[in-house]
Amino acid sequence: MTRIKTCVQSQKAMKYFVLLLFVMQPVFDLDYLIYPFLNQFGIPRPSTIIRFLIIPLAICWVFFLADKNKKKTLLYGGLYGVALAVYFFLHIRQGAEIYKNLYLTPNFFFQLSKEITYLLTLVIPYGMVYCVYHLHLTERIIKQITVCLSCLTAVPIFLGDLFVFGESTYSGMTAAPFLSWFLGIYADPTKIHPRQLASKFFFEEGNTVGILMFMLLPLLYLFFQRSSSKKERIALGSLIGIHSLSMIILSTRVATFGTVLIPIGFLVLYLFTTLLMKENRIEKTVVLFCAGTALVSACILPHSPAVVNQSIDSANTAILLQDDYLRKELGSSLENTTELKTSDYYRFMFEAYGIRANLMASVPTQYYMEWYYYTADPKFWVDVLELPLEQRVNGRQIEKIFMDYKWSELSGKEKFLGMAYSTFNNGSILLERDFAQQIYTMGYMGAALTVLPWLLVTCFGAVLVLLRWKRSLRLDVLVYAMALGCGLVSSYISGHTIDQFLTSSFMALLVGVLLNLVLQPKQSEN
Repeated sequence: MTRIKTCVQSQKAMKYFVLLLFVMQPVFDLDYLIYPFLNQFGIPRPSTIIRFLIIPLAICWVFFLADKNKKKTLLYGGLYGVALAVYFFLHIRQGAEIYKNLYLTPNFFFQLSKEITYLLTLVIPYGMVYCVYHLHLTERIIKQITVCLSCLTAVPIFLGDLFVFGESTYSGMTAAPFLSWFLGIYADPTKIHPRQLASKFFFEEGNTVGILMFMLLPLLYLFFQRSSSKKERIALGSLIGIHSLSMIILSTRVATFGTVLIPIGFLVLYLFTTLLMKENRIEKTVVLFCAGTALVSACILPHSPAVVNQSIDSANTAILLQDDYLRKELGSSLENTTELKTSDYYRFMFEAYGIRANLMASVPTQYYMEWYYYTADPKFWVDVLELPLEQRVNGRQIEKIFMDYKWSELSGKEKFLGMAYSTFNNGSILLERDFAQQIYTMGYMGAALTVLPWLLVTCFGAVLVLLRWKRSLRLDVLVYAMALGCGLVSSYISGHTIDQFLTSSFMALLVGVLLNLVLQPKQSEN
């Protein structure tokens, strides 16, 4: 008991336990593989227990041992908690009833447990920011966390693809290793589609892993530049190579193009702080390495599954655009008809033009055949057909159209509290764009309480940097900010960031570190 008490009272033990929670996030996510077995016995996923029980306990641990302004923390935390509780009570009361008035198909339904889970997923990372801020992490520790996270994500993806035992980022198993990209495997896309060549190892969400790797890459370049020995620089350079190649193998848009954008962005920041801010002297090795990795990545991109798949989709879209006269014919038929436009009429028009004439060929069939099936609301789908093709060419655009459609049916008061996340998640149509998605599902008040703080703290930090620019415009501050910016931009473009612990926890780490650097720029090493 004495040892346990000593451990609990040890700030060192507290620090390393919290850091372990950050490092192990990719491993926690793999527990979905055993969940079907656990679910038979009613046992929750281990990651659920860790994230919703262990992490809050760790936050309390930091509060009691490291927080020197407990009264202020309790005051602000209490006010936020009360506001959140009041909002959530009103939100679930509305969510439990409102879906009935949105004329949704039966697969859309409200679920309280999922609503609670989603709220906690959005809020707990702010507690992790609080932890990092009070831990005052050194650059050495941040480097260790970054390298560990890179190894836990990039190396498995690389090896899984090389030896062809990982899952495809999109569906099924990986069909062939990345070496096949350069050996004519794309010659016959009817045999192996480029999507089958993308690999995510066995991670649950390819997009989320890609965004995490996107945020990690700027820090890897920073630590490469700051390497204290030739051996360390070679090791980090090799890791950057594997990390970048794994991002291309993953084949999400953010990850793929990030391999070119990040070294260029880092080089710009490096030259800015070196030439203008006189922080360091220029090292040819750093400049050549950044330019070289950007060039190599750019040469690989035309052969990558993401780019090849994009070219195939563009070609298919061009074919559909050539047949755009069918869409115009549909519009003409709707305008000139003298028949009463009943549900049966719209159903006939969608079947004739959307299905048989292939005007919906670019959109996955499950959207109108399973999730929000056209027989339930044929007018909506005919209205979609009347839109220009470029506005409805893929599933993400359909999600936006659908969410806008349902959002427009709410009153101003209802928009304040939102349509409920669980309802649309259960229905399988959910906007893949953070910030906007939270406005739709959580309402204006919910979004202000759960996701707006990310933007507010970013703006606050930017203002402080500008006010203290002589000591804050440093390479480390700018690169950490760049990594955070990568996360925020990705969250809006692709989603799967703010509402996923794998990425939001790393964003919390970056915010906590940045607040320390900006507010206490001369913090001594621990």
